[in-house]
Amino acid sequence: MRGSVTRLNKKIGCGFILGEDGLEAYFDLSSLEGIDIQALSIGRTVEYQEHFGNERLRAAGVRVMPNSQSRSASGSEK
Repeated sequence: MRGSVTRLNKKIGCGFILGEDGLEAYFDLSSLEGIDIQALSIGRTVEYQEHFGNERLRAAGVRVMPNSQSRSASGSEK
């Protein structure tokens, strides 16, 4: 699945991705595949798998899409 990072907290290492299906999935450092959280930014297009975790939708295998750039400065990034 593809989506965009909508919220990001680099200090604590987590955030949310809005998927093409309209659902928002939580991710943390253990969800990232081959990238550092510093490579992410609000609006960055990523590819991931959705899994239902403890009471919320989680993202796994999060990877930055090649040549993707942040599309929007809206959202919250810390």
